[in-house]
Amino acid sequence: MSSLDVHAVSIALHNPDSALLESVAALAQLVDHDSRPDEVVRTVRGWAQRLCGRIAPDASVLNRLRMLNFFFFQELGFHGEHSSGDWADAGCLHRVIERRAGIAVSLSILYMEIGRAIGLKLSAVEFPGSLLVKLVCTGRVLVIDVSDRGATLSLQQLQSRLAAACSDADEDETVGALRRCLRGMPEGDIPVRILRALRERHQAAGRWTEALQVQSQLVRLLPGDRRELLDRAGLYERLDCTRAAALDLQACLHLDPDAPDAGAIRQRWARLHALASRLN
Repeated sequence: MSSLDVHAVSIALHNPDSALLESVAALAQLVDHDSRPDEVVRTVRGWAQRLCGRIAPDASVLNRLRMLNFFFFQELGFHGEHSSGDWADAGCLHRVIERRAGIAVSLSILYMEIGRAIGLKLSAVEFPGSLLVKLVCTGRVLVIDVSDRGATLSLQQLQSRLAAACSDADEDETVGALRRCLRGMPEGDIPVRILRALRERHQAAGRWTEALQVQSQLVRLLPGDRRELLDRAGLYERLDCTRAAALDLQACLHLDPDAPDAGAIRQRWARLHALASRLN
C-alpha cells in the first residue's frame, strides 16, 4: 500500500465530521488498492434515498423497520456469513455490496446507514463474537441481529448467547454483562474493532508487513494507548526495524514510566537501541 493510500485512510478515520460509513469504507484501502470508498458511500446513500421515497410521513417505527428489513434482505438480497473465508470479501464494504453477503459488523453498518435515513434510531451494540443493532422503539428497545436476516432477539436469547460466550460467569455476572452491552458502543470504536480483527488475520497468516500497516493505523487512532504501541513495537522487531521498535518502546515509557512492565520494557529498549546503534 502506498503512503498516499495510508494518508487517505488516516484522514477519513480522524475527521470528526466523517460518518461511520465513510470511515469504514476507507479502511478497505488497507486491503484492496482498487477499492473506491466514495463509490460505496454514493451507492448506500442512493439506496437510502430510494427507500425514503416509499415511507409515508406518518409511518410507525415498526412499519419503518418492516420496510427496512424487506428492502435490505429481500430486495437488495443481503445475508450474513461467517468470516472463516476471505476477510476482505466478508468485511470490506465494497465487496460486501458486490456479493450481498458479509459478516455482522459490515452488514450492520450498511443497515444502520439506510435505517437512520428513514428515521429509525439505530445504534451499534457490541456483543461477544458479533455486532448487533439496537432500535429505540416506543419506550422499549429491540435488539436486531442483521447477520440473521434482521431477527429480533428476545432477552432470553441474548442471555443465552452471553452465557455461551462467557461460560465461567454466573447468572449475576451475565445479567451485568448484558446491561453493559445494551448501553451501546461509541461509533468510533467500530473502526478500531475492524482494524484489530484485520491485524489478527494478517498475523495468523504471517503477513507481518500488512499487519504493521494496520497496526500503524491503530496507533494513529489511539495515540495514548500503550498496548497499541507495544504491539507495533513487536511487529517492527519481527521485521528487523530495530530503531522504529525502540522508538515505540521509548514512547511507552514516556506514557507511563511507573507501569508494572516498565522494567521489562526498559531492558528491551536498551537491547534494541544498542543494536540499532551498531547497525548505523
